[in-house]
Parts: sequence; C-alpha cells; structure tokens
Amino acid sequence: MAAMAKRHEFTGREAQHADRRQGIRAAVPIAPAVEGMTVVAATQPTFEIERIDDYQCWCMHVGGQRLLVDPWLVDDLKAGRDGRLFKRVHQRPVAMRPRDVRPPDLIILTSALPTHAHGPTLAALDRSVRVVAPPRAVALARRLGFRSTIALGAGSRIDLDGSLALTGIRPRFPFGTFSVGVLFESLIDGVRVYLEPHLAPERHPLLDKGVDVLITPVERIRMLGLSLSMDLEAAVVLAKRIRARWVLATGTEAGASSGFIPERLWRVESSADAFEAVVRLHIGEGRGRLLVPGERLRIPPRRRRD
Repeated sequence: MAAMAKRHEFTGREAQHADRRQGIRAAVPIAPAVEGMTVVAATQPTFEIERIDDYQCWCMHVGGQRLLVDPWLVDDLKAGRDGRLFKRVHQRPVAMRPRDVRPPDLIILTSALPTHAHGPTLAALDRSVRVVAPPRAVALARRLGFRSTIALGAGSRIDLDGSLALTGIRPRFPFGTFSVGVLFESLIDGVRVYLEPHLAPERHPLLDKGVDVLITPVERIRMLGLSLSMDLEAAVVLAKRIRARWVLATGTEAGASSGFIPERLWRVESSADAFEAVVRLHIGEGRGRLLVPGERLRIPPRRRRD
C-alpha cells in the first residue's frame, strides 16, 4: 500500500506500458520542444484551448506542450461499410494536418469508438507520438503501431513533468465502461479544464472543487430512449455547480451526420443555436463560446480559488 501512495516515474520501456500498472500515478516527462515551438517558462505558464474541427477535436496548449484530443484530421468519419451505419464530413476546414503533429505532442483519445479514435487520422500520424487513452483505445493505438501508450482509466491520474496533470473521470451510462472524460489541471497556476464528450457524472469530488472551463455537448441525442449526450439545460446546471468560468460546446451539429444510426435511431432534441445566449444569461457575458476551427481561448488563472 505504501508503494501505491508514491508518485511513480516512468522511463524507457516502463513508460510505454504504464497502462499495465493499476492504482498508481504515472509521471511522464515532457520531451524538449522541437524547433519552431515557443517554450514558455514554467513560472509563466499559459493554458490555451483551440478548436481543431467542427465536431469534437480539440488541442490544449500548455506552456509549449500540445495535447490533441480525439483527432479527426483527414477523410470522413465512417462506421460500417462505406459509412452505411454512420458518416460525417467536415463542414469547415480543419485547423491542423497530420504532419503538424509530432513529438513532444501528445494524443488523447477519450474512447475507442471510431468517432473519437479515427482510424485514418491515427494511421496518418507519426507513430512516435505518445497516446493516452482508455484501455480499449490503447489497444487500438498499439495495433496501429504507436510505440508509447499509457492507459487513462476512470480515477487514474497522469502527471506530465510536474506541470500538468490528467485525471480520468467516469462518464454516465452507457459510456462508463469504454470511454472517459478528462480533467486537465495545471500544477503551476491551478487552471482546470474538464472535457466530457458524452454524459458527465451527476457528482464528482474533483469537479465539485471547481473548474475554469467546461467542454461539453449541448445538443441532446437520444437513441432508443437512451440519452447519449448532455443538452444545454444539463450543461448549464453542471457549469453552475462546478463554478465554470467558461463553457465551450463540443460535438456540435449532430444533424450533419448521415447513415442508418443517426437517420433511423437517433433523435436530436436540442441544438446549439441558443447556446451562447443561454450561457450569457446564467453565467455571464462571453462565457459561452461556440468556437470555430482554429479559434483559441486563453485561460488566465483565478486570483483566488474557493
């Protein structure tokens, strides 16, 4: 038990197979920045959130480190032969290309579902880039040849070079067994960002401490009577409870999807049309943001955290 309480540092082969360890915190060193990347001193960290596409791909810029979440950078999103079950095409240009992603960047997958772990994009990326993901998505990344992978399950935590921590947050049913929400936390200035692509838990002690940014769906999708995503009302209630300073909408334009599942089984019960206005009413002016690909939001630290 004492060993479990210690912070464990992974190097070499251990870092590549950290997901085999259970009940420990993995400390992953950040490699030196490549030429052309701006390095921010540890005493002056920045946290910027960039939307990469018009669906659910994001990039966290933290002190020179880039963490790319659920990348969809090439081709269409498809499930089933030729997208017969599910298909979506980009409505706007993507803000990043596969060749832009290189060490020391980090890829974060929130699920092994093809809408999050996009096979053609992963196949186009540099296999030396590290991947952090739930166990099923880690297995997928390994099959594609990624050499450095770490599992992020619900309740597990990864420390990146003492400057940034990632904690897995279990979503609500039916996603709890194969997907994960991610709490990003700057260990330097305390900025906290919570990204949940599906359904946030009713309560969570780490979230109840407060976050600076909530990234969440705001368009409820039901399938056979089962909720698959948050709606605007639930997102605002959550944002107020966890004292979010900004709310960013993800997984937007659900109606843009085609195929048997969205056309025959989904029922989209709300839209993002009123998102910014509703958040302005309940949280404040400019606090609800529907970013476009390539747009960034810079997050200053709170002066005082309750």
